[in-house]
Amino acid sequence: MTNRILIADDEKSVRQLLELVLQTQGYEVIAARNGDHLVRMAQEHIPDVILVDLMMPGLDGYEAIRQLRNDTRTAHIPMIILTARSAPSDVVVGFETGADDYVTKPFNIPELLARIKGQLRRAAQPSVRNPLSGLPGNLLLAEEIKFRLKRGEPFALLYIDLDNFKAFNDTYGFARGDRVLKLMADIISTVKRDHGDSADFIGHIGGDDFAILTTPDKVDVLCNALIASFDTAVRLLYDPEDVRRGYLQGDDRHGVTRQFPIVSISIGGVTNRTTVYNDHEELGRVAADMKHFAKQRAGSSYAIDVRSPRDAPITEERRGRQLSGVLLVSLDEPLLTLLSNALRAHNLRPLAARSIPEAHALLTHAFELALLVLDTRLGDPIWELSETLREASPEIALLALATRPEDIGHAARQQVDDVLQQPFQTQEFLERVDLLIGRGA
Repeated sequence: MTNRILIADDEKSVRQLLELVLQTQGYEVIAARNGDHLVRMAQEHIPDVILVDLMMPGLDGYEAIRQLRNDTRTAHIPMIILTARSAPSDVVVGFETGADDYVTKPFNIPELLARIKGQLRRAAQPSVRNPLSGLPGNLLLAEEIKFRLKRGEPFALLYIDLDNFKAFNDTYGFARGDRVLKLMADIISTVKRDHGDSADFIGHIGGDDFAILTTPDKVDVLCNALIASFDTAVRLLYDPEDVRRGYLQGDDRHGVTRQFPIVSISIGGVTNRTTVYNDHEELGRVAADMKHFAKQRAGSSYAIDVRSPRDAPITEERRGRQLSGVLLVSLDEPLLTLLSNALRAHNLRPLAARSIPEAHALLTHAFELALLVLDTRLGDPIWELSETLREASPEIALLALATRPEDIGHAARQQVDDVLQQPFQTQEFLERVDLLIGRGA
């Protein structure tokens, strides 16, 4: 692919010399005679590098660079100043305006070519910052997580995602959609300033995904502040009649007309305080699972993998049940991950079954099983499993996770020991587990 270079100089002889030199090097060259012409050509024919003279009639090079830096389509383009003014103050102003490099006139051709190649080489590298929000991107986030894992100190990753954002984009257009993304970036920055500290890391993974690296003790404060600020501010980007109605109406990806609620945020969190993670990818997968779990709730919400600190004193009671097994039966992968991490941090041994046959196999071979947790969304087979367990191992306690009121009545008829209505908090689940295991011991 041929790189395109845009030259802006009011001296015709300079433009002609540069065109000749650059074309012989294999570059595509376009030329502008003044600042206004430069801005227009850069917007119409996006170049790979811009060479701009500072002293031009009308719109000078300083102002042209400033306008191009403020345009999202041209903000990323490397810009090299060509100037006869080599005073330090002139160079400083050029850099402050947004220039990447400068060459003084009369210029040395080999030096100029080397600087152009250097800018092209840097521009070809993956961007470390998101061009829309200006926040660090996915590469810097990954490196920061690797560094914190290597250091071994407790930290938490918050994975933030926008709900119903596509419907907003489809209704109002990408320009207003970008305003939502910028709003989210601004809110994250403000929340970090007001509730975090300088060691916290914020990033824009891409699209409508953001991230925060913080300490475990600040997780709840940050999540609640993010939700409160976003839920209030995002409504200002809707048309008033849509806010009053409370939803947007449109077609989903299958062409079915649906009502899409006001954009909200779902936050999935994971911490290394209770679980050792081998790499940043494993940590990211758990955070993504927690985010999907949070999305199951209406409106803005957050779900963190573990709420109980691993470094809490281990009492004799906890040590006595440290090897107690808890079998989780569900098709919901994020739910299994969330509860497994919580149980593990609570000094319990979690087992996960994603089907009834797998649950039967684990019941046959699992030792010291104290509790069976059943997701009622599995339907009738779950009750057949509970009946079988009641007959074969009456000492094992049964906890049903219900989603519908009728499931609670069904659980009572099946002699289930306790029922927990979804959605629920992790701490509430652990409290029920403690009661059931204490009774079954």
